[in-house]
This record gives sequence, C-alpha cells and structure tokens, in this order.
Amino acid sequence: MKPSKMLSSFMQVISEGFSKPMKGYVRDMLFGISTGRSTMLSEIGRSLGEEADLITTEMRLSRNLVNRNLDEEAMRERYLKAVSPFVQNAVVALDFSEIRKEYAEKQEWLCGIWDDTRKEKGYGYWLLNIEAIDGTGKHFPLWLEPFSQNAPGYKSQAAVVENGIRRVAEHTGKNCVWVLDRGFDGGNYIAILESFGLTYCVRQTGRRKVFAENGQPALTAEIAEKIETPHIGKWRVVEKGKEFPVLFRYGFARITFPSDGKTRQLIVVRIGKHQKPLMLLTNSTAHSVAAIEKIAIAYFKRWGIEEGTRLVKQIFDLENVRAMSFAGIRRVVLFSYLAYGFLCLFAKQAGKTALRLALRFYKSFTPKTPPHFIYYRLAHALAAIFLGEGPPGVFDAA
Repeated sequence: MKPSKMLSSFMQVISEGFSKPMKGYVRDMLFGISTGRSTMLSEIGRSLGEEADLITTEMRLSRNLVNRNLDEEAMRERYLKAVSPFVQNAVVALDFSEIRKEYAEKQEWLCGIWDDTRKEKGYGYWLLNIEAIDGTGKHFPLWLEPFSQNAPGYKSQAAVVENGIRRVAEHTGKNCVWVLDRGFDGGNYIAILESFGLTYCVRQTGRRKVFAENGQPALTAEIAEKIETPHIGKWRVVEKGKEFPVLFRYGFARITFPSDGKTRQLIVVRIGKHQKPLMLLTNSTAHSVAAIEKIAIAYFKRWGIEEGTRLVKQIFDLENVRAMSFAGIRRVVLFSYLAYGFLCLFAKQAGKTALRLALRFYKSFTPKTPPHFIYYRLAHALAAIFLGEGPPGVFDAA
C-alpha cells in the first residue's frame, strides 16, 4: 500500500466516530505535523497549502485545538488498539522527559522541571513517555503525555504514572517486560506495577532495604557485592550508527521485601571494565539462567526509549510548541505522538521493498545501508512523499 493511502487509513482509524469537521481537523493536524515536521501551527498551516491566508488557517487550527468535540481520550484508545497486535511480547519502557520552555512565561501552568540534557533546573512541562520495542527492534510509542504539578487536578507523579500504565497495560497483555530506571525504585511504583499483574525490571539505586537469602537485613547494594556473576550473556551497543557486540556477566539471588514478605529477585550485571555493577530488581519468578538473561537484555533495550523521545522532540520540534493553553499543549503533543506512531506502524507493516522505496525520497550518504534507528530518515522521506501528493480527502462521516 502506498504511504499516502496508509496515512489516510490511519487517520480514519484515529478519527472514527468523529463529525466530518473533526475528521478534517485530525487529518490537517496529522498531515501538517508529518510534512512540516513542526508543532507550530503556522508551519502546519503552510504544509496544508490552503488558498486562504495563513493567518486564517492558523486561527482555525488554534480554535479547534481546544474544541470540546475533539476527544483526545478516544484517539489514544483507538491508536492503542491499532498497535496492540504488535506489542504483545514486547519490552515496554517507561520514563520521564521534559519540554523546556525557557522564554514562554505566559503559557499556562508552566512548572519547574529538571532538564536532563543540560543537567540543570528549568521551566516547562514534564512528559510521561511509554514506548514498546518488539523482538526485531521496531519501536511503538504507547503513551506520551505532558503534565504539570501546577495544573488543576494534579495529584502526584505516581498518579500520572498509574493512569498511563493502566491505559497501556489493557493493550499490551501480560507477556511484556516493563523496564524502568532508578527514579522508579520506590515502593509506590512497584505497587502500581504489581497491582496490574505486570512483570517488571527496575534498576536499583542500591539503598533499598531487603532481606537476603540468609534472612539477614541488608541494602541491595550490599547484597549485589556478594552475588557472583558466573554466567555470560551477549548484547550489542550502537556507536555512530554501527553495532558492536558486548559480552556481560550476570548472576542473581532471591530477596524478600520486609514490607510485604514477598520474594523477588535481584539480578547483578557486570559489563566490561565498569566498576559498579548494574543492579536490577524483578518480580519474575523464573529461575533459569536463560530467563534471567532475558530480563537483563530487556533492561538494555530500555535505552532505546531515549532515541524515541529525542526523535519526537527533534523531528517534530516539540519544544517549540506555541499553544498558550495547557489543553492546547496536551493536544499538540498528542498529535506529535500519533505522527510518530504512524512512522512506526509504517516501518512495521510496509514490508522491506516498500520501505526501501520510501527511503529513496530522502537522500543520504549511505542509501543502501539502513540506519540502526530508521525513523529519522523515514520521517524526512514520508514528508517529501506526502508534500508531493497533498492532503488526503476528508473522510465520510461515520
């Protein structure tokens, strides 16, 4: 199927049940963001190529951005249903990111954030990002939601995480491994994951107090120092677009939480010359060497979510979002997330031949060598294709 027809079909699925005007608006936003590669309404308007003045197009886009008939929860649900068949056995990574708004003092509900790139405090909005990576390395964004601790109705980061996990877990099934970094090594997050019956792997800070196998209380870091790592696993790292094999050693031991008396496992991974071991907590009850290695590799795949977050920010210029209302910002982020989702669905469903033909529309220095993270090149290629063909027609009202 041609890329433009796949996009038209995707838009129809996302806007199912909407009125004809709302279907047209969903089309305009997804097409405009995909082709203009920007969240600025002026750039989206330029991509549409309407005969009307740009200011007229921009005002229409801005007005409908806060239209009560634009059901963002329904769009999220339909998208999750569309990707559900591809993520039933995937690794699901969850993390926080941020949109930094350094000079936008008048945007609604700006809050204090931590800019992880600059390693400093700033102002903007937090992002909850949940993304799946399947067995072939294909990405599927599952949740991208901005939030602010200053917004009305905000309860806590844990409440935001719980809502995201609940909505996503309904579509991923029970065979996925959820992987989280050290910031989620808290009792509340562990409880949320277990309440939904999910298998998880959470990197440890080393300060969690547990009981070792001998029944003695200790910190996870103290237990990790004594765990032998006789088993050898294989993984790969990517540097400058090239893959390099990596061997790692690992071992594991049972630990017990004093709060509930339940037994979990602590996996210790040692990589190369790194002095500090990687400490991973999992509730998986599998004790075979192969099963433990699978959990460790699942955590390694978590690093791939950072590539997805960077792509959304860079390709769609997410940090340049200009909507003044928080509701508008949420919806612009939603459309960016859906545009990225379409890229991933196209990469998965198009087939090697169609994918190779599409990539020809964006020239590169190594056209015959697919990049490790294909979505940057694919975003540029599909933008060129869509601009050449123009926006699809408005769908008939359901």
